[in-house]
Amino acid sequence: MEITLSKNKYISHFVGFIFIIMALSDILHSRSFMLAGALLSIMTFVFYFSMKNKNYLSEAIFFILFLLITSLINLFFTQNNFGGSVTLLGNLFLSFIYFQIDNKKTTIWIIASYLITIIFISYKLFVLEIHPNLLYEGLSRNHAGFAVVFYTIFLLFHLKVTYNRFPILPPLIGVVLAFFLFGRTSLIVTFILLLVVLFYKFKSNHKARIVAIFLFLGLCYYLWLKYGSLLSTETNLGEGLDTPRWELWRIYIESINFINIFTGVDVTELRMYDQFGGNPHNSFIKFHSRVGIGSFAFITLFFLSIFKYLKTKQYYIFWLLILLTIRAFFDSDIFIGNFDFIFFIITFYWIKTD
Repeated sequence: MEITLSKNKYISHFVGFIFIIMALSDILHSRSFMLAGALLSIMTFVFYFSMKNKNYLSEAIFFILFLLITSLINLFFTQNNFGGSVTLLGNLFLSFIYFQIDNKKTTIWIIASYLITIIFISYKLFVLEIHPNLLYEGLSRNHAGFAVVFYTIFLLFHLKVTYNRFPILPPLIGVVLAFFLFGRTSLIVTFILLLVVLFYKFKSNHKARIVAIFLFLGLCYYLWLKYGSLLSTETNLGEGLDTPRWELWRIYIESINFINIFTGVDVTELRMYDQFGGNPHNSFIKFHSRVGIGSFAFITLFFLSIFKYLKTKQYYIFWLLILLTIRAFFDSDIFIGNFDFIFFIITFYWIKTD
């Protein structure tokens, strides 16, 4: 699946600028910024596409067009709007372009987009002392945890594939923020993420790896003794797997019929969903409600990506993708949204190296 585009340092910086716009669209909770980022991604792709000298209709382009068509068909059977289709297309093109450009030139932009998110959340949380559920207007603390996980993993992914670096500070910051955001899934994911990074950071030094992991576990134990009861209450950790998500997912699955399995289910017509703003709290269910049968094509390619990473022994990227998937499985902040391009990039990176 070789895709070749002319590489240009200016276009690399422009793509980095789009990353900034997407980060700003999240902290500002601005659909206008998100749509602007999507439109700029589409324009950038059209410009680059005209410069291609081969593979005008690659498998990747067919897949993108298929998802676009299924998202447009969905509009005739649900109350979704055209802006969502534009946003999806922009995210797909943005991830596609990332594979064609000089990734080193986007590093400063990716770091900046990460810092925009982390500083925004940290400032509101620790300086303004705003309650975690009020950090984002109209969104719960889960969204803040989602943003921390996705931008942290995106930074770690980029530094790995570009420089083969495994920085400890970003996942450590992620654990701290997830702890004070009281996000159950985010806390678990960032905890595992830090262990993964520690393992690969000290992979060639067995003793240092063991010491680092034990120090981290010791710190976690201390924090648990000091804040365990508060954490258990605020994050619902004490309730284990007890969550209304199971009921939301069951209602959605039971509503699927021969027609809407292809077109997507209109969540506005489902009972109980009005209590959660039409949010199924599962990004993959949300994707089906938005693109119908196209989501099954994506999930098929997702498992192909998992197989590719395991086959080529790219275990670090495999773990990053798995952790993204776990976080996406318990909330609906991607498909379609500000973070889609991150998931697409890490899912399909193997195409660049295949």
